[in-house]
Amino acid sequence: MAPGALLLEAQKEYEKESQKADEYLREIQELGQLTQAVQQCIEAAGHEHQPDMQKSLLRAASFGKCFLDRFPPNSFVHMCQDLRVLNAVRDYHIGIPLTYSQYKQLTIQVLLDRLVLRRLYPLAIQICEYLRLPEVQGVSRILAHWACYKVQQKDVSDEDVARAINQKLGDTPGVSYSDIAARAYGCGRTELAIKLLEYEPRSGEQVPLLLKMKRSKLALSKAIESGDTDLVFTVLLHLKNELNRGDFFMTLRNQPMALSLYRQFCKHQELETLKDLYNQDDNHQELGSFHIRASYAAEERIEGRVAALQTAADAFYKAKNEFAAKATEDQMRLLRLQRRLEDELGGQFLDLSLHDTVTTLILGGHNKRAEQLARDFRIPDKRLWWLKLTALADLEDWEELEKFSKRQEGCALPSPSASFCGDLHETTQQI
Repeated sequence: MAPGALLLEAQKEYEKESQKADEYLREIQELGQLTQAVQQCIEAAGHEHQPDMQKSLLRAASFGKCFLDRFPPNSFVHMCQDLRVLNAVRDYHIGIPLTYSQYKQLTIQVLLDRLVLRRLYPLAIQICEYLRLPEVQGVSRILAHWACYKVQQKDVSDEDVARAINQKLGDTPGVSYSDIAARAYGCGRTELAIKLLEYEPRSGEQVPLLLKMKRSKLALSKAIESGDTDLVFTVLLHLKNELNRGDFFMTLRNQPMALSLYRQFCKHQELETLKDLYNQDDNHQELGSFHIRASYAAEERIEGRVAALQTAADAFYKAKNEFAAKATEDQMRLLRLQRRLEDELGGQFLDLSLHDTVTTLILGGHNKRAEQLARDFRIPDKRLWWLKLTALADLEDWEELEKFSKRQEGCALPSPSASFCGDLHETTQQI
């Protein structure tokens, strides 16, 4: 007789309180087969379909374990779990007569999939909880399948379906409301999909589906709420391709944050679009600044730059910014004058500042031209004197510097002259 069969008989005799139990047990121990007997009883229980016989074999295995010092409990525990699952699916209400070998070959995941296909969601969830499967592989996955089935029930209103799904799922980890919403959209229930997306906490999952459903404005609102600028840019570029120019600009005007981000994008990528935005908003101040930047960034010809600056000055006047308008006009005058100086005197004058232009004229010995330029642009006398001092110091013309200092009462300051000398490694006695 096999050790397992002998152990089963020993356990039965033990329940009858018969001394034969001790005889059978001693026989197994003398042969050194008690561990084998326990293992055989456990394995035999797995291949039995009758629960009563399963219990008898497991009781025999438990009885034999009591006489072993070290027997790993895992095989016994796992067999109890497997038999409980198998007995549940073998029930005539379920009707899946799996053998133990088939169950092990299929794995628990395949069995759960079969239960889901039969819409036996409660049993599948009970099995997941009993086996303590990870949420993503177990309960969360089953609930996601249930929710996808629920959205296909078109005889129930969108509001009721969305509420039922949220009450059942809540914040269950591993469940994506966006996947369920995508299934609802695939079934033609767009409004239900939108309601389900309200429960999706990740904007990165909400926005792409809203764009797919052609709810671009709602997608823009969700992207802005998320604070993710990359997501906002994605929606903006989608809107730009979807809407005509006027509707696109109108949508931006209703979303200040999106408008600001799009302006930043246009500053680097689409300057003409940026100009159109300023024109539509009557933002003359920014429009003037735009034309000033454009005059130096794009135009090489002096005529084109002056024309762009004139447009900028007009915009500043419309914005009632007279200071900026006057400064722009002064820059136009300076550019024309610098071009004339280059034609008449040679050298490089274009794009120099006003002070550098005066200094260059002084360094070139064109003092009268420098003084005329100072008068035209209303440079204060003391500033002009300072520019002359600087130029003379750069030329190391100390005699002319001393004469000039004596001619100008308010300018004959020893410390500035000394500092010029010091910069050129000269002593103060040279002045």
